[in-house]
Amino acid sequence: MYDWGNYTPSLYGYYKDPAKIVELMASLEAIIKEAGPGKGAVPPGVYAEYGYVQLQQGKATDAVGSFQQEMQRWPESKVFMQRMIQIASSGQKADAAKESH
Repeated sequence: MYDWGNYTPSLYGYYKDPAKIVELMASLEAIIKEAGPGKGAVPPGVYAEYGYVQLQQGKATDAVGSFQQEMQRWPESKVFMQRMIQIASSGQKADAAKESH
């Protein structure tokens, strides 16, 4: 149903060493790009995680787009994604988002 790709090891690697954010970003991008007919949908939370990483890198506009995709694909995430969109749109950095994440 879902292809999680290299998500778990890359997330674990990032938690152990935040300098590995590039590897996590690449893993999330691959999951999103490879999803499609016959390969499964983007798993729940992947767009949100991708948006959070984008926000950490100062890419607020891109982060808002990812949060909107998560909210569209997974309506149950609406309240949380609206809060993340508010944080990203206000120019706050990922530190403020970390409290919500």
